[in-house]
Amino acid sequence: MKENKKDIADLLAEIESLKEELYESNSIVNAIKQGDVDALVVSSNGVPEIYSLETADYTYRLLIEKFGQGALSITRKGLILYCNEYFSKLVGIPSEKIIGNYLNEYFVNPEQFVSLIEALRYGITTHEILFKSENEKQTFPAYIALTDLEPAVEAIGIVITDLTEKKKHEEALFRHQKELEQKINELNKTNRNLEEFIHVISHDLKEPLRKIVMNTSRIDGSYFKEADAKAINVMKLSALRLNSLVDDLVQYSSHTAQEERTEINLETIIAQVIEDFEVVIADKKAHIKTGKLPIIKASRVQMRQLFSNLISNAIKYSKANIAPIIEILQEENLDAEIPNQNARFVKVQIKDNGIGMEENHLLKIFIIFQRLHARNEYSGNGIGLAICKKIMENHSGNITVESTLNEGTTFNLYFPIV
Repeated sequence: MKENKKDIADLLAEIESLKEELYESNSIVNAIKQGDVDALVVSSNGVPEIYSLETADYTYRLLIEKFGQGALSITRKGLILYCNEYFSKLVGIPSEKIIGNYLNEYFVNPEQFVSLIEALRYGITTHEILFKSENEKQTFPAYIALTDLEPAVEAIGIVITDLTEKKKHEEALFRHQKELEQKINELNKTNRNLEEFIHVISHDLKEPLRKIVMNTSRIDGSYFKEADAKAINVMKLSALRLNSLVDDLVQYSSHTAQEERTEINLETIIAQVIEDFEVVIADKKAHIKTGKLPIIKASRVQMRQLFSNLISNAIKYSKANIAPIIEILQEENLDAEIPNQNARFVKVQIKDNGIGMEENHLLKIFIIFQRLHARNEYSGNGIGLAICKKIMENHSGNITVESTLNEGTTFNLYFPIV
């Protein structure tokens, strides 16, 4: 009987012991769930062993430490409760020496902290602050973003973004902009000087040329020997050619300026040019065919000059004893030439059946004063196609050429659609 009572007492004592262990285990589990426990110390055979726990906020702590920005938590009075390694590197001070100090100690202007807290009350959370680092030897600009962590925690979370590189890029961009403005001013000054120079050429140089041409025309060559008459004729032709060159130079320089753009029907422009060349077209028995042509926004004067030069070229460089045939039309399919760009450009082609050019000459023809033939073969000063190129550049377009010797030439004009 006594033994039974003893057994019952032992069982009750064991039950109480198990209850205490269960209560302790439940307490630990609850503490783990709430994030209050980071590690457990377990005694095994009298030897304590530490087991780390990956609590719910471990991932976030790791993220903050690896953050590419400064991260801090402070009290409302600015006392630093925590800072990550990035902020420590920014100010050049170990984190253990930062925690416990006030945030405004790292401001170049400490009084700014009061305005930050005041602004937070009105929902203004971001500011630009100048920080000091390495015992005030250096400063760096930064964005500071504040987040009120109440009521969960009586603290303010802060993220600091270093603006040093951004400011360097802004300063470099500002310097480049100033340099560009200076170069533009210099270019404008050069253009003004060029315009004045062109004015001198067109006025002061043409006046004596005009007199030379006029007076040589009045000379009666019948009284001269053949050699003298020939010399007078060479002088007259040279003066006329120089006069033509001056006119072309003035014309070339005039296309530097940006004229007012209006909607222009190219069919109308080309019809006017054909009318201008009526005599030479009839003389050469030229045939000019026009197809569908677009309406573009351009300078009327420059478009007339552009097509005048190209049609004149096609007639001038025609084959002997073969009537020039010139076709001017809009090319519809640009996909093969300018992939994904056809919606932005319209292409106009000017084709002829003239003498053509060798492939190695194609890049030379748009250079001012560049001639492919002797003066006694074809007239001109080598400026016409250079003017065409300049006109297309003025209109943000492009001109290219394709040619086969003895078969003909095709000029391609690309006009942007505005």
